[in-house]
Amino acid sequence: MKNMKKWLLMFMTALSVVTFAAGCSSDSEDDTGTEENMDEESNTDESSTEE
Repeated sequence: MKNMKKWLLMFMTALSVVTFAAGCSSDSEDDTGTEENMDEESNTDESSTEE
């Protein structure tokens, strides 16, 4: 039973490291989606309400 726990812990640790490394990998795309969303957000009904 100890041997199985040891292998399971090693497997889970390796999986965590691989997942973390994959999440931190950089994409070659530019992050321009945020700028586009900001322009669209400024044209919402809430910002152009008349009093």
